Amino acid sequence: MTHAPTSICSLCALTVKKSPICEDSFSFCCHGCAAVYRILKSMGELSSPSEHPIFKNAVKAGIISNPFLLEEIKNKENIAEEESIHYRPVIEDMWCPSCAEVIKWILLKEKGITFCLIDYFTDLASIKYCPRYISKDKINALITGLGYTPLSGENEGIKKVSFTLLARFTIAAFCTLNIMMFSYPIYASYFSADPEGYSYMLALLSFGASLPLVTYCLWPILRRFRSSLKIKILGMESLVVTGVLAAFSLSVMNLLNGSSEVYFDSMGAIITFVLLGKIIESKAKFSSKDSLMRIARSGAKRGRKKSADGSHEFVPIKEICIGDTLIVVSGEKIVLDGIILEGDGICDESLMTGESFPVIKKKGDPVLAGTYLQEGNISYEVTADADKTTLHKIIDVIENDLSHKTSYVRAADSIVKLFVPVVFLIATISAVSVYFLGEHLNPGSEAWERALSILLISCPCAIGIAAPLSEAHMIRTIAEKGALIRNRGCLALLGKETHFISDKTGTLTEGSFEIIDGLASLSPHERSILKKMAMFSNHPIAVSLVNAIKESPASSVTSIEEIKGKGMKGKEENTIYLFGSRSFISSENNSLCPFPETAGPEIKSIVFFSKKGGEIMPIILGDTIKKGAIEMIRDLHPAKTILISGDTPDSVAAVAKTCNFDRFYAEFLPLQKREFIESLKSKGHIVAMLGDGINDAPALTAAAIGMSVVSASDISIQVSDILLLTDKLKIIPEIRAIAGKGRKILKQNLFWAFFYNIIGISLACTGLLMPFFAAGAMVLSSLMVILN
Repeated sequence: MTHAPTSICSLCALTVKKSPICEDSFSFCCHGCAAVYRILKSMGELSSPSEHPIFKNAVKAGIISNPFLLEEIKNKENIAEEESIHYRPVIEDMWCPSCAEVIKWILLKEKGITFCLIDYFTDLASIKYCPRYISKDKINALITGLGYTPLSGENEGIKKVSFTLLARFTIAAFCTLNIMMFSYPIYASYFSADPEGYSYMLALLSFGASLPLVTYCLWPILRRFRSSLKIKILGMESLVVTGVLAAFSLSVMNLLNGSSEVYFDSMGAIITFVLLGKIIESKAKFSSKDSLMRIARSGAKRGRKKSADGSHEFVPIKEICIGDTLIVVSGEKIVLDGIILEGDGICDESLMTGESFPVIKKKGDPVLAGTYLQEGNISYEVTADADKTTLHKIIDVIENDLSHKTSYVRAADSIVKLFVPVVFLIATISAVSVYFLGEHLNPGSEAWERALSILLISCPCAIGIAAPLSEAHMIRTIAEKGALIRNRGCLALLGKETHFISDKTGTLTEGSFEIIDGLASLSPHERSILKKMAMFSNHPIAVSLVNAIKESPASSVTSIEEIKGKGMKGKEENTIYLFGSRSFISSENNSLCPFPETAGPEIKSIVFFSKKGGEIMPIILGDTIKKGAIEMIRDLHPAKTILISGDTPDSVAAVAKTCNFDRFYAEFLPLQKREFIESLKSKGHIVAMLGDGINDAPALTAAAIGMSVVSASDISIQVSDILLLTDKLKIIPEIRAIAGKGRKILKQNLFWAFFYNIIGISLACTGLLMPFFAAGAMVLSSLMVILN
C-alpha cells in the first residue's frame, strides 16, 4: 500500500470528489475505506489489500465504492454471482397480489437489482442486488415509499395483521358509526321541514368526523392507487379512491352552498368495508416466512477443516472450498456435501429423506449437508459450496415455487381489470352527455351527481367482501373439522384434484420404529440380557429395544462390545450373546444353525439375537399405518392416488397394497418428488400432496394443494396450503366436500354483487338513481352479501 495524492483514495483508488478522509497521512474516499484500512493495518495485511478476504467482502457488502476495481475483480475471478447479495425481507401491509406485482416491477426497474420475487401469500421477498449500484437501505426506502413496511427476516415482531391496519380500521369504524348516527336525522329532513337547521349542523358534524377517514384511513389505499398508476394497473383501489373522493367533494360543495345533502356515511362505509376485507384476508393469509428464514439461518456457520499437516481447526464456512477435507465426529452436523475419505459411521438423514432409520456410511459414500453423524468418526472431501448444497437447493426450490402460488386470482379479480375502466368510461360518458345534451338548470352539478351515482353504486364493497367473507366461512367450517387453511388459493381447487399424492413415513404411518414381533419368543432372562446389551448403544434400534423390553437389565452380562454399523457382543459367564444384522451374526456365529424365515414386504427391518452357536431368533421392527388412512384413500376416488417415499421398494409396496393406492414409487429424493409432480402438472393435472418432512417441502410447494399433518416438520407446516390439526386423516374427504359447497356460496355472492352493479349502473345512467339512493343501495348490497 502506497501513499497517494489527496485526490485518489489510498485503498480503492477511487477519485475523491469531496474532502478526503485523512488518516496516517493517507487519503480515503469514504468512511468505509478508512474502516477497512484500520482493520487491515491492525492485522498487518496492508501489502496486498485488494486480495484480502476482508476487502473482498467489504466490496460485496457495498462498503467500498470503486466501480473500476470491482469490475477488475469481477472479470478476474468471475464472481458475478457471488457479488450479488441475497436479501430476504418480510414486507408488511400488502393488500393483494397486485401489491406484490407493483413492488416487484418497480424494484426491477432499478439498476443493480438482478432478481426480485415478492410472495404475497407469505409476505416474503427474495431480492438479489449488486451493492455496487444499489444498497439495502435504498431498497427498503423504495418499498417504504410505496406504502409498505420491509422488515428484516430476523425480526421476531412480525405479525399476521399489522398494527397500522388495525388502527385504521378501528378509527374508520368509529367515525363511520358516528356519521351514520348523525345521518338518520338528515335523512328524515329530506321528507319533512327542518326550520331550525339541525340537519345542516349534523352535516357539519359528519364533515368533521369524515376528516380522519379521508386522511389517515384512506391514505394507504390512496398510496396504493398512486403506485398502481405508475405501472398502469387499475385495481379496485381506483374505484374506492374515486368514489370516496367524489362523495367527499360533492358533500363539501353542498355544505358550502348551504345544503345538508351529504354522503359522508356512504364514504365511511366504503372505507370501513374495504379495511375489514383486508383484515379478514390478512388473518387468513398463508405465512411461511418465519420457518423458511429459520431454516436458511440455521445452516452451519463453521466446520472442522483438516490441514495438510494433519492438524484441524474450526473455520468459517465461507473459507471452506471444494476439495477441502472436513472432519466430523459422533453427534456433530455435516456442514457441506461431500464424499467420505476415511472412517465410517451412522448418519441420520431424516431431514433429507424423511426416513428416520439410520444410514450406514463408509469410505466412498456421499454425505449431505444438514444431516447428523449419530455414531462414528469420518473425514470427507467437500464437493459443493455452501450455496450449492442439496439443502440449499431445496430451500431455493421452496422459495421459487412459493412465487407460483401468488398467481392465485379470485373469481372477481379477473373481471376487475375490465370492470374498473368500463365503470370510469360509463361515468364519464354519462356526465358529458348530461352536461352538453341535458336540459338542466345547473348542468355542471347534474353531471357531477350523475357520475357520482355511477361511481357509488359500482363501488366495490359487495365485490370486495364477497370473496373474503365466503372464503372466511369456508375456512371457519373447515377449521371446525380439524384443518387450518393457510393459503386461500387452494380453496378454488380443493375437491377438484385429479391426482392425490402422499408421503409414507410420518404421514400415512406413525413414523416410529416399534418392535412388531420377536421379543415374545425370547425367555425373560434372554430379554433382560438383550436389554443390558442394547443399553450400551444409542443406535435407534437399540433404543427401541430398551424401551420395549420391560424386564430389568441383566447385571451378569459383561464385556459388552459394539461393532459400529454391524451389531453387539455380550458375555455372561462363559456364554457369548450376539445381536445385530444377518451378516454380523453369520460371521460371528460359526454354526450350522439356520436363519428363520422372515420374508414379507411389510418388514421394515430385521435384527437377530442368539447365543454363539445356538438358535437364531429374529426381532422384527416396523412402522404402523395410521388409523383412518385406508378409509381416506378409499374416499378420494375417482382421483388417482399415488404413494411416494424415500423408503425401500418392499416397504413402500406393502403400504401401497394395504391402503389400495393406484400406484407407488420408492427411493425418491426430495427434488425427485417435486419433479414428478411438475411432470403431472405439465400434463394439465391438478395435484394434491400430503407430506410431513422437509424432504416433502419442495413437493408441497410444487403441488396445487399442499397438505401437511400436525406432526410435520416446521418447514413443511409453513409451506403447506392446508395443515391438518388432527391425526384423523379421514377429515381430508370431508374438507373437500366443504370446499365444494363453499364455492357455491361464493358464486352466489359474486352473482349478486355483479347483478346489483349492472342494474344499479343502468339506473344511475338514466338519472333514476340519485347519489343518496345509490349510497343506500351500496350498503344494502353489502349487507346482502354478509347475510348470505
